[in-house]
Amino acid sequence: MNQFLTSSFKRRAIALVAISPFFLGGCLNTQSNSPAEPTTSKQSSAANRSTPLIDNLEDGDRFNQWGGTWFTYDDRNQGGDSKVVPEGYSAFRPQPGGAENSSLAARMTGTVTTTYENSFIGMGTDLNNPNNPVDIRGYNGIEFWAKGDGKTYRFKLRSPATADYDDYGYNIAPTPQWKRYEISFEQLEQEGWGQPAEREAALSEIISITWQTLDRPHDSIELAIDNIKFIDSQSTP
Repeated sequence: MNQFLTSSFKRRAIALVAISPFFLGGCLNTQSNSPAEPTTSKQSSAANRSTPLIDNLEDGDRFNQWGGTWFTYDDRNQGGDSKVVPEGYSAFRPQPGGAENSSLAARMTGTVTTTYENSFIGMGTDLNNPNNPVDIRGYNGIEFWAKGDGKTYRFKLRSPATADYDDYGYNIAPTPQWKRYEISFEQLEQEGWGQPAEREAALSEIISITWQTLDRPHDSIELAIDNIKFIDSQSTP
């Protein structure tokens, strides 16, 4: 597994603006040309939170098993011209070619420019409807499969406990072959540019899970994620 890279203070702006639409309950759009997503889903309010599985994408829609929605985002609201594909919430659909010979996976492509100093693109999934945090302290960690272009990405857990958006996360660099990542919550760290927050406090109110680019520029980006689930207390990563 990749070790954390200490980010500069400039990356504070990335975290602050990238995920704020979900923390602010849709006050900001995820894309400059996309409306805010309504807080509806195919799940009941109770969802399926008795299962560690968040999503295996095999149902082919944009909702996960916990009642949240998949989404993408980029820096165009901040004056940049990086571009993610697909855009926003409503255009998101699982794509062919999943891990472990499954049919579908979450996938983003795109470009990252330098027009905005702290440019980025990313994708993720809410654990609930936006702005409804979920306590995940009953689990030990998280597991997912990923494949990509060899570039480094930041896996993050968005929580209002990290008030300045220096969220707990972990860096990965997926290759073109599918690989399973098992990350215990003890391995998660803040990047270091923001105010320290207690890990337990952050885990007690998680809003979303995201995967975001690091560094810039990138002429092309390709990242796929599949079979995301929490690791229960009976197993250790």
